This record gives sequence, structure tokens and C-alpha cells, in this order.
Amino acid sequence: MTTLSDRLDEGSLRDLAGDRSFQRGVNYLEEGRVHALAQYGDRITAKVYGTHTYKVDLWLEADDLEYTCTCPLGDEGLFCKHCVAVGLAWIAEPPPYYPASDVPALAHRQGYADMQAVHDYLARQAPETLVQMILDRAMNDDRWRQQLLLLVAAKGGQKPDIDQVRRSLIDALVPDDDYIEYDEVDGYVEDIETVLASMTDLVKAGYADEVIDLCELAVSLLEEAFECVDDSSGYVSRVAESIQDLHHQACLAGQPDPTDLAKRLFELETRSDYGLFYNAIATYAEVLGEAGLATYEALVDKEWRQFPNLDHEDINHYDSRRSQISQMKEAIARHRGNLEELVNVIGKDLSQPGRYVAIAELYWEAGQLETAIEWAEQGMAVFAQSYRTDQLTTFLIHAYEQGDRFEDAVTIVWQDFSRSPTLSNYQRLKVQAEKAQSWPQWRDRALAHLLHLMEHPPANAYTHYPPHNDGSLLVEVLLWEGESESAWETAQTQGCNQKLWLRLADQRAKTHPADVPAIYQPAIDSLINQMNNDAYAQAVDLLLKLKAVMTQLDQAAEFQTFVTSLSHTHKRKRNFTKLLNHQGLI
Repeated sequence: MTTLSDRLDEGSLRDLAGDRSFQRGVNYLEEGRVHALAQYGDRITAKVYGTHTYKVDLWLEADDLEYTCTCPLGDEGLFCKHCVAVGLAWIAEPPPYYPASDVPALAHRQGYADMQAVHDYLARQAPETLVQMILDRAMNDDRWRQQLLLLVAAKGGQKPDIDQVRRSLIDALVPDDDYIEYDEVDGYVEDIETVLASMTDLVKAGYADEVIDLCELAVSLLEEAFECVDDSSGYVSRVAESIQDLHHQACLAGQPDPTDLAKRLFELETRSDYGLFYNAIATYAEVLGEAGLATYEALVDKEWRQFPNLDHEDINHYDSRRSQISQMKEAIARHRGNLEELVNVIGKDLSQPGRYVAIAELYWEAGQLETAIEWAEQGMAVFAQSYRTDQLTTFLIHAYEQGDRFEDAVTIVWQDFSRSPTLSNYQRLKVQAEKAQSWPQWRDRALAHLLHLMEHPPANAYTHYPPHNDGSLLVEVLLWEGESESAWETAQTQGCNQKLWLRLADQRAKTHPADVPAIYQPAIDSLINQMNNDAYAQAVDLLLKLKAVMTQLDQAAEFQTFVTSLSHTHKRKRNFTKLLNHQGLI
């Protein structure tokens, strides 16, 4: 018979967890974070103190090692560091194996509880004694008492006590304190999940309609609770998802009136500030049927028809209610599967370039490429002066390529480059023009455009170009292309920013060292005058480069004179002087 000893060793733990989690588990064990380790048969349980207190279970099932942990990774089904720590704790002092069904009295191992011994003790007690022990514990433990009340309410009699479940739900969801801090959320969520488990049992027992009402009450209470709970962990949001899932399951299992359900879903979706019951039509279509769908659609239409059409002049317009109702109207059209209806719904608001993209993508997906391109081109024309056309540009490029219209794709990128001449747009232009096999022509045009802008800087608000009519961008482009000499000549005749001058100097140091001092020296002065430690460090780095170059030029004496002069001029800048001393420059 396979036992835990056969399956639980360091190698298997490392294989399940991976090297990183395994090492963290080792650290947790060494830090003494494993507590309340206990074994009953082939099942190990323990608590691990981490960011919170997590419960770990390890057991054998079909001769394989199974596991659970209440941490976020454990919730995802991963073998986490907490599981590793518990496994290592057990390996460090494994008890002898006994079948759970026939275990003799076991001596307690120092530091660990032996649950078989507890089992044996309880088995010897009279039923009345056990009942009293449970009641005594319940009167001193709110959570244990609540679990017992729920157990009785759901399963204890001929008919479940729905009112007791409702009271338990309210007790669990309404915080006792004004605010639940991050480290208290685990307990808050655990109480809610206990009630949800009982509600799940009620659905199975044939009380689905009652659970529907309970879930809707839970959602209402949770909306309020979000205001006073630190949900940084996301645990409360997961509970919200569980409540919505249970509501849907109850609707499938029960017999809610479709018209009434449609009205309630509309209210639940539109009044939520946290996106609860978002896109309800897609989830509940089967439950609602045609009658419910018609009611839901009528409620959406009643509001949707009141909103006016929007165009590009309303680009800064935003109405949260309109956005929500429009999304619901779109969801209905998607459910109906009517392309033209969906286009009409989206087309009611064409205030953003993304709305044109959304319509174009619908036609693309429907195999209507030309219509998709027409909508995207229309959007580009409408928003020709806007800087928010990235999505349209990307879509049109792909669409043109799909239709073998490569030169048209280049034209789109050119529009971006001419409006916003940057190195990244120049690079995009090259990529696209090479696909069209026309890069030499487009390169000449792009460089001519940059030369023109140096002489006539545009005053267009949407043109992102340096305010000074120097050659910075052209120098940057030429450096990217590896045209070092052309970049140097452009900088000499047109000028450029200091960062580019330094890049040029670094390159010239290898081939034309005599050109470098005239660049480095004023840059060093400029950095020192910024009067901060980062700038001082950069200035000293440049001094070291300058020293190497001037030494190569047999100008070591001139360099030392320059440094001495700097030291004297900036003697009050103590941090700068310290750096000079540290590098042995003075």
C-alpha cells in the first residue's frame, strides 16, 4: 500500500513547486512559520504564517499526493511555498504510518498534535458529552456558532430556515467595524463564503428561487461593503463573482418569472458602481427566454433612444449613464447577431476615433474588408487634425496590407511622420516603405521634410517637433542609420542638443579625438552648474573620458590645468570636490 512516505520527499516537493517556490518554502520552514501540524491517516494539515495565516492540507488520493492551500496561488491550484514548508516540516519528523480505519493509541510527538489520539479520545465519549463540547465551543466562537446555525437552517429540519440564512448573510456582509483593514479581510471573506456554501446546498435541495432573492440581497449589501473594506487583495471582488455565479446557477435551477427577472437584472446592472452583473444579457439569455429578453431590451431602449447622436465635435463629451446603457444596447445587438443593428448602435456615438475602429473591426470579422477600410478611412478624414488616431492608423495599415495595398499603407505612416516627425515614426516609415519596395524614394522625401522643418518650424499644435530650429532630429536619424559623418556635418551646420553632441563626441573620440574636447568641456560646465549629485557624477564621468582623449593627444598638462580651474571655480560645491578627489583628478 502506498503511504505518504512513498510520495513525500524533497525531490517530489521541488518537482511540484519549482526551484523558486521550493527555496521559499525552505526559508519559511527555517523561520518557524509552520504551526499546528497534525496528521490523521494519510492526511496532513497545518497552518503557515505568511502575509496572512494560510491553511495547508496534503493527502494521498489514488496513490498520488494531492494538496490545497488557502493562499491566492493555492486558489489557482498551484503547489505553493506554504505547501512546501508543510511537506518539509513533516519530512523532518515523520510519524509512523497507520491506516485511518485501525489506529492504535499513538504517543504524542513533541511539538505536534496527533489527531488519531484525539479521534480515539472522542470515540470514547458519550454523545451527550460531545454535544455539550460542541455547544460550549459554539458559545465562545462566533464563526463556529454561525456555521452550526447555517447547518441546521439548511439541513437540520424538514424545511430549511431561510430567515436564519438571511440573518447569517446580513451578519457576514455588514462589517462590524467602520472599516475592515487589509489584514482583517481574510476573516471577513471566510464568513461570507461559509454562508454562500449553505446557499449552494439550498439550491441543490430545491430552494433555488429563495437563493435568487438571497443573492440579490447579498449584492446590495456588498455594494455598500466595498466602501468600507480594503480590497487590495481582491478577495472581496472574488466573493462578488461567487455571488453572481451562484445567482446564475439558482436562476438555471429555479423557475424565476422571466419578465420580473429581466427587470431586476436591469436594475442590478445599471445601479452597480462596481460593474456587478456586467453584460448580464450574455449570461442570462437562456434563463430569460424571448419574453425576458424583450422586457430587458425595452428597458434599455427606453433610455437609449433619449440620447442624441454624437460626432467628432463631441470628442470631450462623457456621460457615464450613456456609456453604460450603450454598452447594454450593444450587448443586445451582439446577442441578436445582427451586424447592421450593431453598427447602428455603435454609430450613434462617433465622438472618438476608436468608435470608427470598432465598426471597421466588425466588418473585417464579417469578411467585408472594403467596407471595413471605408469606415477606417472615414474616421481618419474626420479626425485628420487629431493626435488620437493611433488605433485607426494601425487598423488601416493592416487592412491595406491584407488587400495588397502596400503603398497606401506607407502613405498612412507618412501622415503620422509629417504630423509628428520623430525617430520612431521615421523607423515605422522605413519598415512600411520596405514592404512596398520604395524606401529610397520615401527616405529622400523624409530627409527633405526634416530639412524644410529646420528652416520653417511649424506652429501646428499637433506637430510634435523641437521648438528650436536646430538639426537634432536629423542628427538622431542619421546616427540611427549609421551615417556618422553626415550626422557630424549636420550638427556642425545646423546644431543639435547636448545629448546628441555627447553621442557624437563618444563616436569621434575613436576616429577624430581632436574634435572631442570642444564638446566635452562646455558640457562638463553645464552639468556642474545644475548643482545636484547626479549631475556632478555625470560631469566626473565626462572628465574621465576627456582625460583619456587629451592624454592620447599629448595634452595631459592642458587637461590638468582645466581640472584645476574647475576645482577652483566650483570649490564651494563640496560634493563635486569629493568626487574629484575620489577619482584622483585633483
